[in-house]
Amino acid sequence: MEPSPVFCTKILQLLAQNYHRSCTLEELTSMASLFSVVKSEDRFSLERENQAAVLDALLQLSENGHIFLNPDTDQSCITIKGLLAIDDKTVCN
Repeated sequence: MEPSPVFCTKILQLLAQNYHRSCTLEELTSMASLFSVVKSEDRFSLERENQAAVLDALLQLSENGHIFLNPDTDQSCITIKGLLAIDDKTVCN
């Protein structure tokens, strides 16, 4: 399932807030749980589904060049192209 553009933008915004370092998949899933797109009664199932949704978004963002996703460590960091895509003022600093 392809992630929504809104969800991808929210992931980019999370990475932009942490532009000075890379974030792991677990960290992003935890931060993204605030605007979770998946609802479930089972907490473990919900966490796995949220992690899958975040990973799908990261893969799409990586393919578009908006982030760098290290497949060995599951760490992601935003690129300048990603910052420009969300019109972040960090590029100016």
